[in-house]
Amino acid sequence: MCFYNKITFLCKHIEYRVAVHCHFARNDPGHQCFGAWNVKREWSEPQELCKDCTREQIYLPMM
Repeated sequence: MCFYNKITFLCKHIEYRVAVHCHFARNDPGHQCFGAWNVKREWSEPQELCKDCTREQIYLPMM
């Protein structure tokens, strides 16, 4: 089971980043995990836009 970090950005998009690969993914050349996955840590980035919104320069109004 791989563990992920869940990040919520200003634009309300969510990104999952691998925190820890499971045993099978560590040994697989493509780091593929075919098992369940868990969120290890979760946090928000209230001052940053995600990569896609930054690239497209899409700014959503603050609510």
